[in-house]
Amino acid sequence: MELHLASMENITCWAFRSLCQGITDSYTGIFSMQYLVRRSKAWREIDTFTSKERQWIQVATSKEQECREFMARLKRELLADSEKNNVFGVQLNLSCPSPNIIKIGQGPALIKRTVRTIALLNALLSQDNFKVSIKTRLGLNEFEVKQRKIFALLNEIEKIQNPNFSHVVIHFRHAKEPSYAEYNYEFLKEIAEYKIPIVINGGINSLRDYNNIIDSIKNKKNIIGIMIGRAALKNPDCFVQFSNTMNNNHLEERGLNKINQDFNELCKIHPPRNIYLEKIKEMCEWNKT
Repeated sequence: MELHLASMENITCWAFRSLCQGITDSYTGIFSMQYLVRRSKAWREIDTFTSKERQWIQVATSKEQECREFMARLKRELLADSEKNNVFGVQLNLSCPSPNIIKIGQGPALIKRTVRTIALLNALLSQDNFKVSIKTRLGLNEFEVKQRKIFALLNEIEKIQNPNFSHVVIHFRHAKEPSYAEYNYEFLKEIAEYKIPIVINGGINSLRDYNNIIDSIKNKKNIIGIMIGRAALKNPDCFVQFSNTMNNNHLEERGLNKINQDFNELCKIHPPRNIYLEKIKEMCEWNKT
């Protein structure tokens, strides 16, 4: 079972990602692809240093040519900086609910634009060095959920034959819902029938949560993993139970003081930008001392 640490803005620096035991995949914070294509200094923020898990760069864009330029530049930048040459793949973000992203036609605004989204994925796949995935929601808003826009998108994604297309992460809310809203797994049974590797995201804080969600799903083979974000803020060892039970590992959970010590040591190896340190201190109780 794949265990994915969600991308979290100004949180998931290399040190935080490396802190989480048992994960198979991690994601940088979301980057504007335009920013990476046009500004050389933007690449200083890419922190894909050596790590135990597969590392993904998460990006937002709505332009095909930008995708091609980015993938070419990504290869050049990583060859020029071998210390960061540990990128497994690139994830197209259709999930971030930020109004600033939505108003420029990126993120969840693309869910209903199936033709454009597939064109973006194909542009990202026009190379043979990196895997490509996509993270989406059920829709931009309640209306799109009722219109089943997610299924129109999955219908087209299922047609992708490129072996470098990896998976779809689905966050089981629409983009206009507040963070305290209930997750809606009503569509999961139908989604699981697609011949697409699916990673489910939302409301999974324990093995019990996961089992409750998939208990009624007969065809589980296409559900290849789970993604966790908020629970990792509270305790970065939240993946340990999953890893030990599902992947037959033998990891030991750490106390919060030990987690804080380990994080501080990781920060010495590759210091995060201050904006990350400040946000982590704000959001993570274990880092307040």
